[in-house]
Amino acid sequence: MIEEDGEVSTRVLTVPNLISFARLGLIPIFFWLFVTRTNDALAFALLVLVGSTDWVDGFVARRTGQVSVLGKVLDPVADRVAIVAILLAFLFRGTIPIAVAWVILARDALVALTFPILEARGYPRIPVNFVGKAGTAAIYFGVGTAAASLVLQNPLISVAAIVLLWIGAGLYWVAGILYVVEIRKLVRARAAV
Repeated sequence: MIEEDGEVSTRVLTVPNLISFARLGLIPIFFWLFVTRTNDALAFALLVLVGSTDWVDGFVARRTGQVSVLGKVLDPVADRVAIVAILLAFLFRGTIPIAVAWVILARDALVALTFPILEARGYPRIPVNFVGKAGTAAIYFGVGTAAASLVLQNPLISVAAIVLLWIGAGLYWVAGILYVVEIRKLVRARAAV
């Protein structure tokens, strides 16, 4: 099976993977509640749950020795799906500026297109870097704060949300640059062989 000394399992049914699947399952519920204005408070609670469990699946995987091939793909996919759905919901409601949403979505689109192409050409999956994780956290805090500003009807909280989102967007792009550096190293290493 696994998981000592950094080994990776091929198991599908692990606690961390179930957490990631649960996160993915909550996203459409949040989206529907938020876009239809059915219940902003419940949508906010689901948003907090999705955002706060972003690190839980990876933490549990490492602590319990349940790191898996699926989990290494599922966690970042859940992050991307959540961020895209949340940003689209917020754009639909006019909660956040279009510019910040597009800056974040453009970077996600580039990553979503680039990584599968690299993997199809036999390059190893590039691990998520700390800057990318920090950017994701800032974006989650930003959208959570934006949702709180709706629930609490407070414009100062809305300004804080926009600042957090811009910080997250900046970190996202810095992480993207770091990915490009890693990709160049991989390409050069292959060319040298």
